[in-house]
Amino acid sequence: MQLREILLTAAFTALIIVGSYVAIPIGAVPITLQSLFVLLSGLLAGKRIALTSVGLYLVLGAVGLPVFSGGGGGFAHFSGPTGGFLIGLLFMALLSGSISDLVAARSNSKETLSRGETLTLILGAVASTLAVYVTGIPFLQMMLSVTFKEALAIGLLPFIAGDLLKLVAAVLLLPIFFPVVHTYLGQRGEAE
Repeated sequence: MQLREILLTAAFTALIIVGSYVAIPIGAVPITLQSLFVLLSGLLAGKRIALTSVGLYLVLGAVGLPVFSGGGGGFAHFSGPTGGFLIGLLFMALLSGSISDLVAARSNSKETLSRGETLTLILGAVASTLAVYVTGIPFLQMMLSVTFKEALAIGLLPFIAGDLLKLVAAVLLLPIFFPVVHTYLGQRGEAE
């Protein structure tokens, strides 16, 4: 990684950690802002930086640093009800980052996003958000020994409004920060 990529990775890792501290406890799975910053890391910086940022965040938490929701840390979090959601952050980073890399590679301008590029990134954001639930809900169901319907009631329904707000925030931030990050990193679409 180049120095700029390392700095951006560190910045997104720090934002993900800060986002995990902004938590609203509503049951087995709290509402946090960490997924917003994971999503933004992928959409703004691409797959490589997003996966590295999320991977670093998960490793820091696994070794016991208090970076998870509520200041938690330790490998036990991966075998608890939120373990699938933590792993799902990797899929969110991979999917949103891959979409972003495609847009960056095809972008005609470093200064603005076209409607088509913006729409592609928005659809990528929605798909990336759903990817967290694809891993999180079944894992939650297994860990809590509940039915799939109960797992949806615990791990999905309370989060729909919050995730919609995070998606809106990401969409509003995209046109502002995508060109900035794209310019900061140079021609990342051509380099990968």
